Amino acid sequence: FLGSTRRAELQSRGVGMTSNALTDFQQTVYHLSVGSEHLFDGLAVLAEVGFAPEFRMDRIEKERSAVLSEAQMVNDVTYRLQTQIIGASHRENVIHTRFPIGLESQIERWTESELRRFHSEWYVPRNATLWVVGDVSEDRVVQEVERAFGGLPGASVMGADADPWRRDEGSLFRPPMPSRPVILHNYVASREAMALGGPSGESRVPAMKGWSRDLDISLATNDLIQGMQLCWVAKSPLMPVTSHEDLVTWLCTRLVVEAVRLRLQTRWCTGSSPCNFHCYDSIREGVSVTTLTVMSEPLRWASTAQDVLQEVRAVARLGIDSEELDLIMRMTMSKIEETAKAQPWSYMGTLSGYDAASTSRDIVEALIASAPAGHLLTKADAFNQTLQKARGQIDLGRVNEACVHLLGHFGGVGEPCGRVVVSSPAFMLDEVTGRRVPIGLPDAAEVSTALRSITELTEEEVRSKRVTVPLALLPEAGPVALAQREELPGGVVKLTLQNGMRIRLLVHPSTPDGPSQSTMRLHAPGGRAADILQGIDGAVQAGLMALESSGVSSWSREQVQLYKRLHSVSADFRALPNAIETDIHFAPSVGSCRAALEWLRCMLESPQFDLQGFVEAQLRLKGAANAREKTMEGKAIQMLKQDMYPRDPWLWDATLDQVNRLTLGQARRAAQAQLGNLGAIELDVASSALPSMSLSRVGSSMSHEEEAGGISPPVDEDGSQQAMADMRQMLEEEICRTLGSLRAPAGAPAAPDVGAMQSTAAWSGTEQRVHLPDADERAFVVIAGGAPGFWGPGDSTWDVATKLERSNWDAKCAADPLYASTAMQLMSEAMNMRLLGRIRDQLSLSYSCEVTITMYDGFPGGHWICKLYAAPEKISTATCAALDVIRSPGRFPFVDQEIDASRRVMAYREGQAKQQKGYWADKLRPLPNGQVGAERIAHERHLMETLTADDAMLAWRTLNGVEDPFVVQATSGSPMVAQMMPRGRMVERDPRPQPSSPASSASSAGSNMDFLD
Repeated sequence: FLGSTRRAELQSRGVGMTSNALTDFQQTVYHLSVGSEHLFDGLAVLAEVGFAPEFRMDRIEKERSAVLSEAQMVNDVTYRLQTQIIGASHRENVIHTRFPIGLESQIERWTESELRRFHSEWYVPRNATLWVVGDVSEDRVVQEVERAFGGLPGASVMGADADPWRRDEGSLFRPPMPSRPVILHNYVASREAMALGGPSGESRVPAMKGWSRDLDISLATNDLIQGMQLCWVAKSPLMPVTSHEDLVTWLCTRLVVEAVRLRLQTRWCTGSSPCNFHCYDSIREGVSVTTLTVMSEPLRWASTAQDVLQEVRAVARLGIDSEELDLIMRMTMSKIEETAKAQPWSYMGTLSGYDAASTSRDIVEALIASAPAGHLLTKADAFNQTLQKARGQIDLGRVNEACVHLLGHFGGVGEPCGRVVVSSPAFMLDEVTGRRVPIGLPDAAEVSTALRSITELTEEEVRSKRVTVPLALLPEAGPVALAQREELPGGVVKLTLQNGMRIRLLVHPSTPDGPSQSTMRLHAPGGRAADILQGIDGAVQAGLMALESSGVSSWSREQVQLYKRLHSVSADFRALPNAIETDIHFAPSVGSCRAALEWLRCMLESPQFDLQGFVEAQLRLKGAANAREKTMEGKAIQMLKQDMYPRDPWLWDATLDQVNRLTLGQARRAAQAQLGNLGAIELDVASSALPSMSLSRVGSSMSHEEEAGGISPPVDEDGSQQAMADMRQMLEEEICRTLGSLRAPAGAPAAPDVGAMQSTAAWSGTEQRVHLPDADERAFVVIAGGAPGFWGPGDSTWDVATKLERSNWDAKCAADPLYASTAMQLMSEAMNMRLLGRIRDQLSLSYSCEVTITMYDGFPGGHWICKLYAAPEKISTATCAALDVIRSPGRFPFVDQEIDASRRVMAYREGQAKQQKGYWADKLRPLPNGQVGAERIAHERHLMETLTADDAMLAWRTLNGVEDPFVVQATSGSPMVAQMMPRGRMVERDPRPQPSSPASSASSAGSNMDFLD
């Protein structure tokens, strides 16, 4: 792939091409995105990459090193859990021995002739499928495909009567090949599943190895995991969805999944729920998989698993009632309907459920995943309408039959069967002494007994846990008059409420490359800095986590969570260094918007801080603190922050000891203090609007109505503008009605003033090494230094250290508020290209090596960090090589070709960012020159086009610590790994002389905030 001369030539032409390659269990995929005018060139690249590679020996060696380095990088806690679960789930076939990354021993010794022989056998036209999605006609695609691929050997060997789309069910649904290994599965032996194998249904069951009638237990240790994890896996036949009856069956399955999740959410109404339940078709494994994953503290795994199984088995034994069915049907169908309305041009299907594929790349990936097993994939509006018809054929009896079919293997209606994978840490960190305490794994018999010995819930117990979802969180009220309304450039409306709350509102057209949901972002000053001033580090984070799952007003936490879920409302709380932010996502509809605003008001005015919510929040913070102590990455980053900012603990993460000392009262007061000053709160609201959706008044409220015939695509510019105006009017009315009479909670404490808080980095760089015991040998390095803030100025250390090098940086930043961040981003992209070319492609030291820049926008300051993974024996060499590249602009300045390539990468990333939920909320923060919304976006694009190599060089010269960086080298494995690391200095340094009178900052912060270095 990387050795393709056609690909390199097309990329060098600057036509905006992006490409990627990946290998999974069942296939290799080459992606290429290019303008439709370059269709033939793109197809020619794929023809060469797929069927006529050069196989240069130098390229083979580079890729060999890259794959070995990638194996180091991906070997984190998540990867280890996945390999343990997949390996245990597929012991009856070869999947458990053939993970895509491969075995390092084999990778190290493969020869060129072996690779060529493998390629010539499998990378042939009859074993390949070409997918083309874009704004091109079918006739032109056929013509260009014949030009690019028609001359390949074997391109036309298939007979006229052969079916080119036939797939082998016994080999992961791939094209039939004579020498392809057979991969068969054992399916769980529920009575319904076995009935499918009878005479009437045997054509519906793909090739299989046998039935799984027992409960098979697998045990494994994972040095990186925090608690005990138990994953119960059941495999069943992967069935195509080719008829209306198939679609009804699929929808019944989705309803059962939602019913189980509803029960579990009701019992554990928190972000730290001890379980996850999933049911999905896995094309990569060629089977349908149902998983129940239970997470708990190592000493409480049995009781936690039994509590979870109580709820699941109650659904299997007793089914659900009509009220639950109505609720989960509304939840399921509303998600699909909202997605179809928000993105009518997108594609939806039975494999991805609620997710929509809107861009060409998304649609290609959906086709690749859906087509082999016969899954439905169609336009979003057609999918929604078809499901609405299927909904009419579903009744309570049919759903309860599906409950037994899907959940029967967990027991309660038969003997438990399937595979259970237990993953346990080898040790725990003692919270008092910090020592590593070994943990003993339970044996298989103990696990089996615990999972079979379940005290079943009675119908009365299930009924007593039912939760009534409120119709609304607030009583109906009329709008409150605004104190001020102002229309800003860029389509933004600024509202000031009578309580002092400031709101910026933007309604934008819905587009295929934009987010499908709307977002409100609440911003309040304070953050972790306020905690430090009060000596209660971590309190506001604990308070926000507790708020995330708390009740409000007179509504219980269970009622509030179900209310939010029913109306497609979700929230994400963040504690930043000097502020807190809450992103509230909702569907672009009146009902969802109103629900989001009502919850926001109640959360600000009358939140419930209960002990259970605080304990759950504290457990989550403790888990994060433990993870930082047990993983190379977490430990290295924490040590780096402490070295860089020794006097600024508000830029660190809370330690385990600090979290343990928190109380409910501290968390409540910290959160209420920062959320209680309404005059300091800013709320940014960004929502899309569709021309196909008209707003009509119903009584005193407003509602969306579909046009006759269902959802139509956007019609014209006038319709788009009218829809946006209607949506804007609706949002303004709902904001005034819901938030206009909001008052701060009585007795809310005042938040500390963090306006004077500024960071001060250490003057001299440091070097540290840390080693963590682990079963696998790995190495990770971070190299870092100072950088300017988002608006241009940096902290006092940066100001003194870069005064001579930054020339006209200050003037350019003063002239354009976005200059600093844009120039720094451009420079970092150019630097990352150099790092990739040198560290990976030339030296083959690391698969991944990149620089990221953090530029704080609430105070002057920032830093750059370079992260890289490598084998332990290569990590020192890789560290020196990476630092040499970071210093290279001093010898080899950036050139226009690098800048042009970096600009294209930034444009691509901007397109990716635009699809994220919070994209438009980011653009509502006004610049110092007043630009906001669409005007700000236009300015960002113009500025990016005008920057040159000189600007990138100027940004590089503002980096502090390039010659005297902060370095932390982390290794894991046996003690021998630490002993083999070279001693002495890791990198060559040229430290600056320290000024005789270093600047101080924030002296008013008190004795515990003395910033003198």
